[in-house]
Amino acid sequence: MQFPRLFELSENKGMIVKKMADGGWGVGGGAWVWRRRLLAWEEESLSECSSLLCDIVLQVSTPDRWRWVLDPIGGYCVKGTYQYLTLPTPPVEIGLYDAAWLKQVPLKVSVFVWRLLHNRLPTKDNLLRRGAVHHDDT
Repeated sequence: MQFPRLFELSENKGMIVKKMADGGWGVGGGAWVWRRRLLAWEEESLSECSSLLCDIVLQVSTPDRWRWVLDPIGGYCVKGTYQYLTLPTPPVEIGLYDAAWLKQVPLKVSVFVWRLLHNRLPTKDNLLRRGAVHHDDT
């Protein structure tokens, strides 16, 4: 997700894209309803988001569809997901790092997610690699 803070503050998370477009997604548009007044940096983020959306033209004759980020053309498949998850060092979305450090997330959860994303949890393979346990101990 490119603008997680704006999504978090939005009052209309479930609104369909067509209704957002009809309401106007310019900075002062009716599509934006916030839980509170935006801070300066959030307004800058909204301006950036609005500038990306201003060139989008919705086509009535084209149906909406879900797009699988790992394979936008072929779509979702178990094999592709398995290959992605078993990569030696899977690429991590930057937004995932940002989401781990939100104020609403307890610190111990943020630390756990950071350790998980950096493969620093004391899992069996990590403990074996570091020599903390041996094959005989398991």
